[in-house]
Amino acid sequence: MKLPSEKLLTPFHLKTASDVPWPADEKLFYLLTANGLFRCRNHPFFRSSVPVNDWPAELAAHRPFLKLSYPKIPQRLFERVIGFFARIGDDHGAEAAVLLAWHKTAHRLEVIVPEQCTLVGTTWSGRPFPVEVRYEIPPLPPDLMLIGDIHSHVDMPAYASAMDKDDELHRPGLHIVVGRLSLEPPELHIEVTVDGTRFQVHDPKLVLAGYHHRRPHEVPQEWIAKVKVESYASYGQTSDLPLRVSNDRVEVVPQIIGKNGDASPSDPANPAKVGTPSSEPSGSAAQPSPQISGPTPQNNGHGDGSPPQICAPGLLPSRSQCESDKEACSGDSSHHGKFPPHGVKKEDRS
Repeated sequence: MKLPSEKLLTPFHLKTASDVPWPADEKLFYLLTANGLFRCRNHPFFRSSVPVNDWPAELAAHRPFLKLSYPKIPQRLFERVIGFFARIGDDHGAEAAVLLAWHKTAHRLEVIVPEQCTLVGTTWSGRPFPVEVRYEIPPLPPDLMLIGDIHSHVDMPAYASAMDKDDELHRPGLHIVVGRLSLEPPELHIEVTVDGTRFQVHDPKLVLAGYHHRRPHEVPQEWIAKVKVESYASYGQTSDLPLRVSNDRVEVVPQIIGKNGDASPSDPANPAKVGTPSSEPSGSAAQPSPQISGPTPQNNGHGDGSPPQICAPGLLPSRSQCESDKEACSGDSSHHGKFPPHGVKKEDRS
């Protein structure tokens, strides 16, 4: 099918079926197909079709963008969510998650707390340390449309980990990470995922109606009851090793195995003594305070590496059900955290 355009010096055709007739009367033309763009020729001595990366010069350039029109999360509701995260963090040192849904009939935003399993490790000094939260998205009534999620990092920085990005790749919507819960207000990191591309929202005013202070005393008990806390020590073979935390970095402390089989902490300065190799899931430097920009250069949708524009009208200065009490969280599920489940390659938060 030929595209009608007076501004195109070179004809442009679309291949909409495998048996589309070859335009024999065109000396030179472009053919857009399911597997790319081709420059085609009808020469007196040959007929050719060659894949090309350069598009017709007559076409105008275009850049990816995102224009937000999400309903803003009501201030009191968001403060209650922060209170929920604070209670789980204070009581267990654990992460928690909520889902955001839009009620299409009542035209209001609602928070859904799914059944979730949150893993907690222990540092060498005995402090609890958040590892991950896992949940499955429950079936929603026809009037509710899932539009996003919020999860906490307790006192770790707020940012999207590699696990978060993989989890949210094919889940379009708003993704908010809350960190530094010991601060008031806490730290926020906000991104929107569309068609596998991530856009960072630098200005919380675009999605939040406001924030003044957390409301832990307004947290419904049914929210708390949805959270099941598991010890990371019972979750995998490497988890019986102690964890060491410094400068927002968590690592498994390697051990020296003596002749009698006793284990003791290894000397980091003398790795030759280590009998059990260390596993070092890296932390990440804290992201700057949330302020919208475009997707990361490696996923920006165009070849020049420049960020796309986000247009928006313009407050603040992760998750699976446990199948039973005897089983660890498992199955295809969403999970946010510092470590993937046992048997899966560990990824750094970056």
